[in-house]
Amino acid sequence: MHARPRIAVLLLFGTLLLAACGSSAGAAAVPNPTVAPTVAPTVALTATPASAPVFAAGSRVAGVDVGGLGRDAARERLVAALASAPKPIELRAGAVSLTFIPKMSGPSTPVDDLLGQADAALRAAKPAEVPLTANLDLAALRAQLVTLAERAAVPPQISVISSTTSISRSFAYTPGMILDVDAAIPLVRAALSSARPAATLTLTLTEDPVAPQASAERLLAEVQALAGTWDGVIGLHLHDLKTGAEVRFHDQTVFAGASTIKVAIMLNAYINLPTFSAQQETWLGDMIKLSDNIAANNLLAAAVGGTSTESAFTGAVQMSKMLANDLGLKNIYLYVPYESTDYIKQNKIKYKCGPQDPVGEKPYTETGCALRATPYAIAQIYELINACANRIGPLLEKFDHLSPSRCQEMLDLLATNDDTSRMVAGLPKGTRAEHKSGWIENLQSDNGIVRSPNGNYVLSVYVYKKLPKGVFMWPDEQMAPVVAAFSRLAYTAYHPVRLEK
Repeated sequence: MHARPRIAVLLLFGTLLLAACGSSAGAAAVPNPTVAPTVAPTVALTATPASAPVFAAGSRVAGVDVGGLGRDAARERLVAALASAPKPIELRAGAVSLTFIPKMSGPSTPVDDLLGQADAALRAAKPAEVPLTANLDLAALRAQLVTLAERAAVPPQISVISSTTSISRSFAYTPGMILDVDAAIPLVRAALSSARPAATLTLTLTEDPVAPQASAERLLAEVQALAGTWDGVIGLHLHDLKTGAEVRFHDQTVFAGASTIKVAIMLNAYINLPTFSAQQETWLGDMIKLSDNIAANNLLAAAVGGTSTESAFTGAVQMSKMLANDLGLKNIYLYVPYESTDYIKQNKIKYKCGPQDPVGEKPYTETGCALRATPYAIAQIYELINACANRIGPLLEKFDHLSPSRCQEMLDLLATNDDTSRMVAGLPKGTRAEHKSGWIENLQSDNGIVRSPNGNYVLSVYVYKKLPKGVFMWPDEQMAPVVAAFSRLAYTAYHPVRLEK
């Protein structure tokens, strides 16, 4: 190869190399106006995330302590705690215990729902309190509690208060203790809703608010004991108008009827007179309210359409036949009007008379032969009038002039009796008593219907004491309190006096 071409090639290579180096140096020194300057990248500073909220101290969800835990940690604890079914719990009441095995009627509240109820407290950093709603079989729970209540109940204790200074006797009681089943149910549910329920739940017995009543057998025993302190004869009949229970003590003994038979005179007037004149209504009021004898005689006469004393005799016999034949009552009759002894002697009146004493069942009393009654028979009259007022019974079937409203009129009239020293004296003030009393030299009595909060009852009490020679009449102060004592005894059988424990 010739030297000249080789030199030319070398020169060309050198020129190209210099051009490349110049270009590179120029680019570094002179910015290209068409290219945006490159900004050196900066390193981003990541903010430290705030700590996740936690439940405030004292927070409990479904009975589980979740204080200081975040939501996820709280969920894990709840899932673990609620994984098992409620465990049996021993229920105690008084001296009795019972193991209750919970039965579920459906699933409990899901964990996520429980936490959802706690979210507001979590965000507010306040203590959360979310109970677990355990879907217990409430029927099964109630049945178990009823069983426990029956076993744990402490019955009330009935006693008798008696006086050593006078004839007196009253029932009293010490309250019983019971388990309130309705109040116990939420306590058991709350205990079982806890994630860690106590093994034993003690339920408190409370005082039984219902006062007991003395049984008919217990009342009879106390009537006998009270009668044993009396130097004479006691006759008593009690009939519970709701239950039909009876207490009978010498109730078939025959006593002098005195004014107690005026209830029968009233009934006879209503049976025979469809309406009453103003005068007859006055007689009715005076006979019952004031025990007026002349008013009674006038009503006897009016019942047979008359006004004379002779008509009163006829009316007395008519009434006695009605009691015996229509009502089937024995040893109760009035054959002569009141205060007619002088009239009989002056006019030599012959009158009907019952058998001579003694009559009826023992023990016997002195009665005379024309005016008699027994506690049982008198009580039946009150029962019949009460039944009639309640739209039932033989009075409505046998007598056209009687109606429920007229029978109620009789009861209302009996409630106006002014006598408060016998039956009424044994009752709390304000107690309604539809009654008629009576008294003579050797006898006092009161009979009627007592309307009490714990039961209505018919009570008939006769008190007899033989007069010694030279004594012509027992004073009210001696006899009336005895009638009141039996009235009080009967009333406290329904409403015993509460004693402090």
